Amino acid sequence: MTSSQSWWEAPATPPPEEGKAPNLDFARMDPESVPEDTEELLTRRVHLLGTGSIGTLVAHSLMVLPNPPPVTLLMHRPELYEDFKAGDRIVRLVNKNTDVNDEQRGYDVDVIERDAERVTWRHVPHLLSPSEGGGRKHRLNEAEKMESGEVFIYTLIVTVKGPATVAALRSVKHRVDQRTTILLMQNGMGQIDDLNRQVFTNPNTRPTYMLGVISHGCYMQGPFAIVHAGFGTVALGIYRDTDKYPLPPKGNDINTSTLSETDRKAMFPTDKDLYSNLSSRYLLRTLTRSPVLACAAYPYLDLFQLQLEKLVSNCVLNPLTALLNVQNGAMLNNAHLTRVQRLLIAEISLVIRGLPELEGIPNARTRFSPARLETLFQGIANKTAKNSSSMREDVRKLLYTEVDYINGYIVNRGEQQGIRCVLNYMIMELVKARSFHDRESSGASLPNEHDSEPVATVQPRGAVSMMEAERQGDAVVLEDTGKPAS
Repeated sequence: MTSSQSWWEAPATPPPEEGKAPNLDFARMDPESVPEDTEELLTRRVHLLGTGSIGTLVAHSLMVLPNPPPVTLLMHRPELYEDFKAGDRIVRLVNKNTDVNDEQRGYDVDVIERDAERVTWRHVPHLLSPSEGGGRKHRLNEAEKMESGEVFIYTLIVTVKGPATVAALRSVKHRVDQRTTILLMQNGMGQIDDLNRQVFTNPNTRPTYMLGVISHGCYMQGPFAIVHAGFGTVALGIYRDTDKYPLPPKGNDINTSTLSETDRKAMFPTDKDLYSNLSSRYLLRTLTRSPVLACAAYPYLDLFQLQLEKLVSNCVLNPLTALLNVQNGAMLNNAHLTRVQRLLIAEISLVIRGLPELEGIPNARTRFSPARLETLFQGIANKTAKNSSSMREDVRKLLYTEVDYINGYIVNRGEQQGIRCVLNYMIMELVKARSFHDRESSGASLPNEHDSEPVATVQPRGAVSMMEAERQGDAVVLEDTGKPAS
């Protein structure tokens, strides 16, 4: 390892053999208890839930790696598996700049099977052709096999839409435990709060969460076929579970030298503390091997701030383009829209600058000032001027939008601070009204990828919130990158 290489960067040596732990370098971490050499991987297998544009890009990128890990695609609808078989079990990626069409095979599949009592997953291995020797391409380790006949999930990448997250993870809850790492690559924020409240309620058996912030541009060309329209990066990092690692008391100066080791690790965890799960380190090391994904690891607070920057642009760009049914470039050079954008950004900036997670972070108030956030938004709108936002596409296709995890996240975090985010709440309700109107006009019911109920959002402390009033049907008293257009 070179002197400039971080502990998480991909090694020059080949990936570990089945059942062997990766040789991680903890030199850049605190030099306390380093995992023992006897630590073993349960399996190199990576499961992937969500076969939209991002999920397909990740699936293809994993399979083109040297000595790729076994990849299992979770099919949440039997007809999806039929589409996969009809396409000869191929995942296709088209490079828009070069027109290169690359096909990858070798994926195992788990197909969902529902009955009146439970949900199970049937494992369908990829079988080699007679010329290749026949048999399974990827054998199952004994430790992967569950009594139900299903396969234990050690690492899981989730790319479903935000509203489907709870239902999707509930369907695999019995296949994961505290050894598991779940990587969420989604728009918006707040999904983990819903998962902890509705699915993984016990912190002792809860999986470790990782987050991925994506700047790649891609869109579906057909089932399991995507066009890679713009190369970007993926910022990765471990999510700080505040049930396990609570934030220090606000406003108090704490002398860490007086804390016990347990309290120090809880309130001031290092990267090594957060990456204590072997599956997290394995998944991070695997993804950073991909030259296409261009993944880089960030400490949690750095990743959190990157998430917030992306969220701000999504809070303005996505709902406005969806409501006006225009491309992203329409947000520019329009004095009337500029006034709306500035009002929204001012409210969002107020909420973000008051977040307890950012207390004590140098220059956080400047980084999330209204002026800088407006500059970031305009840059993204200009760069993606010819694109149609993902929320606009969801509205056009009569799908649930992710507005509850975009503007809704700001509304909830504002209410936790006593800030009524009436502007973001109004925008959120207008997007839902637009979806409702279009659905009623077309006579169609609103489909959902995992047949999930509408999302339940984070509950703030104190008085009934605007979001809670909406769910109860009460009146509200005011006192808050998609694909190229066709």
